[in-house]
Amino acid sequence: MEKVRIVECTDYDNVAETLIPVLKGYSHLFNEGDKVLVKPNLLTTRDIERAVTTHPATLDVVLGFLKELGTNPYVGDSPADGKGYNVAAKTGLIDICEKHDVEFVEFETPVAVEHNGEYDFNIAAEVLNADKIVNLAKLKTHSLTFLTLAVKNNYGCVPGKEKGKWHFKALKNSRFAQLLVEICDVVNPTLNIVDGIVGHEGNGPSNGTPKRLGVIFTGENPFAVDDSILKSLSIPRRRYQILMQARRKHLIPEYEIEGSWKGTMTLPQTAKVFSGLDIINRSFNFFKKIPAINTEKCIACKRCERACPAGAITIDDYSIDYKKCIRCYVCHEICPEDAINLKSRFTPESRKKRP
Repeated sequence: MEKVRIVECTDYDNVAETLIPVLKGYSHLFNEGDKVLVKPNLLTTRDIERAVTTHPATLDVVLGFLKELGTNPYVGDSPADGKGYNVAAKTGLIDICEKHDVEFVEFETPVAVEHNGEYDFNIAAEVLNADKIVNLAKLKTHSLTFLTLAVKNNYGCVPGKEKGKWHFKALKNSRFAQLLVEICDVVNPTLNIVDGIVGHEGNGPSNGTPKRLGVIFTGENPFAVDDSILKSLSIPRRRYQILMQARRKHLIPEYEIEGSWKGTMTLPQTAKVFSGLDIINRSFNFFKKIPAINTEKCIACKRCERACPAGAITIDDYSIDYKKCIRCYVCHEICPEDAINLKSRFTPESRKKRP
């Protein structure tokens, strides 16, 4: 039977003594000489204290463990905006790679993959070339998918700007969740680690608030890991479309939990009680919050404009074309200044901005 391990860890200063004994229980998954990709969460160049990206202390422990086993690890990711190397350098992960003499690779080469799903998508060759994959995720909220855990972290294996295009192709939350499930099933990470030592709550994945949760989840099956996190947060599975779609595909195995932890997180403004019920989702899609530019905070970096898959944003005049906007919240996700607010389309301010 699959197993998910839960260990409490209150500080990154203690992550080595906490996580190394756990990782040793997975030594049998790796062989000497294996090319092992470590896939962190490198969303954007925020200060590491914001708990937006994988913490360097956690990567340090994982790389040390893999090197001790005689494997050949490398680190890689593909942020929605910009180069992964730049994010890794800003957040201290390149320093850790250099400490262990490990290469950082960009996910730049798209390869079409065959699978038994509905969507035809590309995965980076730099991912497919690995013998084994360690999925190193963060425990965070997410304005579109509600949470971003082990399964969602594999979305970074889709190279470059193709990720933005999929927001446009899979408009409904249930459809996007189905895509994420199919991607995760293809990537099939060997080991999943979800770092919740300091998580990110509220309007995540980047514009919420850090929260010290003091926990790490590990497991071989990403769907079981995510399911155990929902149970630990006392969140019904029906509220999380990713697991609803995984259950439909019979991808959540029977599993046992070793260890225990209970916690709470402030959910995004966009979270709704009926988020797991697709028929209601369709009915209430009209009521989804819309992004609005806070001109007092905006620094005109145009990251949102470049990343918008619908081409709905023009920063020169701080406008959003709501006829084009697909409510994917990528603009909100990558804005470095929290200058994209999510508002009801029925507020007076929002009504004025609509064409």
